[in-house]
Amino acid sequence: MSLKWYRRPRMVALSPSSSALEAARALENNNIGVVIVLEKGRVVGIATDRDLSVRVVGRGLDPNMTTLADVMTTPVRTLSPSDDHAAAIRLMRERNVRRIPLVEGTRLVGLVTLDDLLLDEVASLEELAGIVQAQIGDGGPATPLKSRAGLTRSTRAEATYRRMLNKVQANAGLDTIEQAQTVLEIVLNSLVRRLTCNEAKDLIAQLPSVLRTRPLQPGPDKLVSRATIEADLVRRLDVDPTRAAQLLTAVGATIAQSVSAGQMKDVQGQLPADLREVFSDPTLSSRAAPLPEWL
Repeated sequence: MSLKWYRRPRMVALSPSSSALEAARALENNNIGVVIVLEKGRVVGIATDRDLSVRVVGRGLDPNMTTLADVMTTPVRTLSPSDDHAAAIRLMRERNVRRIPLVEGTRLVGLVTLDDLLLDEVASLEELAGIVQAQIGDGGPATPLKSRAGLTRSTRAEATYRRMLNKVQANAGLDTIEQAQTVLEIVLNSLVRRLTCNEAKDLIAQLPSVLRTRPLQPGPDKLVSRATIEADLVRRLDVDPTRAAQLLTAVGATIAQSVSAGQMKDVQGQLPADLREVFSDPTLSSRAAPLPEWL
């Protein structure tokens, strides 16, 4: 399987002369863990959140005066989108790294990470654990490895959640998995607030287990409506109302496809009419009997 799925339409990249402070702000603003360093369009370095904490803060350097050229990891090994997962795993083990930029010619086009390989279940746990173990031995993040059973459960849970995010991304036409996560959280939080406590618990129990650890507040809050959810999407994502409506419909369909038909029918029974049609599986027949409206 090729690495073409890890192409990214937008990448956060800075120049070697950019300051460590700029890099830290870029990491925070984009909710990422690494910036790629480009010089004349070529990848010349990589700077992770750990690089900034250890090589800047740990050394007592001024982040405003320290440039990325002073603290970035260089040279950087890259791969092409036409390379396969085996090549990525091999390079990660050889170089003790978790992230590999993807280039076409000299142009940066994507990034493959250890987390990507883990969540997409494209490698055995032994292979991935070997990469982490090598990093620990080389002074990497000193986090103890989980037991095999615990690691398997955690991996499967994250993979299930990742598949749901992939569906949201595809259905909504989003550029990144991070955008899909944000949209899902906004819509799901609102949906849970509209439901009674017991119904919210039943719904969450059928969703990926990762979501059960999130701070969701059940209601019922009858002020939640299609209009309030779309307004929240407009405000949080800086999109126009038409795009917000599309995002809500896409996420609603994904949630409906992720739980049983009976569960979704119970959820719809607590929603106003305009929200019922949002949280429905478009692949099912539309001839279902009308549901009572609990207002």
